[in-house]
Amino acid sequence: MRKMQVLGIELQDHTVREAMKKTDAFLRDGKVSTIAYITMRGLMEAEESQERQDFLKGLDLTVPADSDILRAAGIATRNRVREVDNDEYLTEFLKKIVRGRQTVYLLTSTQEQMQLLKEGLLSYQENLRIVGSYSLDELEQDDDYLVNEINVETPNVLITNISSPQREAFFEANQMKLNVEVWLMLKDEVVHSNKHKGLFWKLHDRVVRKLFKHKVVQYLNHEKES
Repeated sequence: MRKMQVLGIELQDHTVREAMKKTDAFLRDGKVSTIAYITMRGLMEAEESQERQDFLKGLDLTVPADSDILRAAGIATRNRVREVDNDEYLTEFLKKIVRGRQTVYLLTSTQEQMQLLKEGLLSYQENLRIVGSYSLDELEQDDDYLVNEINVETPNVLITNISSPQREAFFEANQMKLNVEVWLMLKDEVVHSNKHKGLFWKLHDRVVRKLFKHKVVQYLNHEKES
């Protein structure tokens, strides 16, 4: 594990092997352990929000969604770049869930995101055991109703794609109520893996990547001057 800092935000970086060892422990320790993918867009938003930064610090494991995050932190070794570019953590995580016959519940902000999340996950592992799903835009009751719906299915893993700041609010209100072993938080950028991205997402990535690099250069120049 190495500490890294991007846009003034401190994170920890783990190789896939290290991250999977931690994941093994999460699946055994009996409490809700939180894993989140960190995106370039998310880091840029967190730079301006102490609340987002506190949320990131409270997670049990973070996984960079793009190798440009490693480059920004100055730790882009060849092996780590390959691991991130090939989505190796998500691949190994889902393999472990399928091999262990563990169950998954899906939660998203919208029904459109739900469809994309299901398609994306099943493209990695077609035998993934999804025991339930819900999108927040169809929720007519309060969060307690939804938490109960999830807990009734007793899933081992909750996988979510919830947009910020809704994600942080749901996390703050409900983390301790959930009866799951692992909560894996994905984002649109992760669900749309490179081999499944259409033209829109490729253009979106290009814009975000350019803006992120510009922000990193600005931040580093400001640090040198101060």
